[in-house]
Amino acid sequence: MHNRWINSIVTACLLSILCSIPAMAQNQGNSEAAEITYTNEELKSFLIANAGLYQLQQQAVSQMQNTETDQQKQEVMQSINQQMLQVLQQAGLTADEYNSMGQTIQSDVQLQEKVHTIASELFQQEEHQ
Repeated sequence: MHNRWINSIVTACLLSILCSIPAMAQNQGNSEAAEITYTNEELKSFLIANAGLYQLQQQAVSQMQNTETDQQKQEVMQSINQQMLQVLQQAGLTADEYNSMGQTIQSDVQLQEKVHTIASELFQQEEHQ
């Protein structure tokens, strides 16, 4: 059940990434000299981290609505930031690696398709478990 929920988040995150990509991809063009490639395992790690970060973002929004002071808001953000670093570490990524991968995915249509395929495979695997 928990894995299905994570896969739903992965799919939602992937869709949000994919929705913001076309305009960015048009601006990038195909003039980049060096092309960055990622293995399927690296992309799976990105998707898993993305799902965890999305979940934490939703949690932060909920907690922020229940805070009354700036001090409480700061404490919530510090806690969420620590949890975000833990999610990235569990996925085997640093914040810089995660951000770099996200930017690369946003600017590379073929990589977007690969990520979409991997996310679909992850989702199907979880449904069969």
